[in-house]
Amino acid sequence: MSFGIALGGGGAKGLAHVGVLEVLEENGIKPTYVAGTSIGSVVGAVYSRQGSAEGLKEKARLMIASEEFRNLELDKFYTSAENIFERFRHEVFEKFYLGSLLFKRSHSKYEATKKIFHDVFGENSFDDCMLKFACNALDIQSGEEVIFRKGPLADAVWASCAIPGIFPPFVQGKRLLVDGGVIDNIPVEPLRSMGASIVLAVYLNKRPSFQGEPNTGFQINQRSYSFMKYHLDHLILGHADLCIVPDVHGFHWADFNSIDALIERGREAALRNIDEIRSITSFRYRLGKRLKKHLF
Repeated sequence: MSFGIALGGGGAKGLAHVGVLEVLEENGIKPTYVAGTSIGSVVGAVYSRQGSAEGLKEKARLMIASEEFRNLELDKFYTSAENIFERFRHEVFEKFYLGSLLFKRSHSKYEATKKIFHDVFGENSFDDCMLKFACNALDIQSGEEVIFRKGPLADAVWASCAIPGIFPPFVQGKRLLVDGGVIDNIPVEPLRSMGASIVLAVYLNKRPSFQGEPNTGFQINQRSYSFMKYHLDHLILGHADLCIVPDVHGFHWADFNSIDALIERGREAALRNIDEIRSITSFRYRLGKRLKKHLF
């Protein structure tokens, strides 16, 4: 029976995936199959391409420091500054950003988005991966989930990462593809369809928490959507053999400067659960699952 790992979406929080993969490798645990959604597709594709967690942190650091990444202007969504005027500027920007979507497709420009993914993956395809890899996206023309298992990695990962309103959708023929997290934020079923019998899921979110009553219809909408996503995620996670949850709740989705802290949170989560991870990847667990399948 084959072991697969599902790397969920979550923006910058997905840097925790790097720490999880490092700990697995240090303990001699390597998946046969890897699937990623959104940021999970970036980490998963790089990991699958090289077949090892070695150097993942350095590659992530170089990408975040690059001019191409800065050109995406994701820093406009987040500031760690204590200066009240700087925080006010960011609040004003977020309100302006929502209004601006009435007149344009996305915050990040098409050419900047295309360049960052092609700089990371070049001409590499799924056939170049050392580990079997898949990622997902949503076709907002048909409403279908699209699972990528072949073709150029740059195009597939772009589609999986195309957060609506932040990145431009990826166009593939008649398909208009956006972030896979909209429909399937933790790609457990794509792993099963690839042949993985044992699935470890890495989930980056927690139950939403709000203070006070919402004052606008927009706020009510946002809260409702947050809880809808949370409960959908947990329906998906119920099909994994084990789910680990790095403690990344206090980090903003655009806080890519916290790379070291986020990777460490991933390491901590994997180490906390290392006995359970060893258990689900053991021969005894696999045998028990196989017998249960045949008996019931």
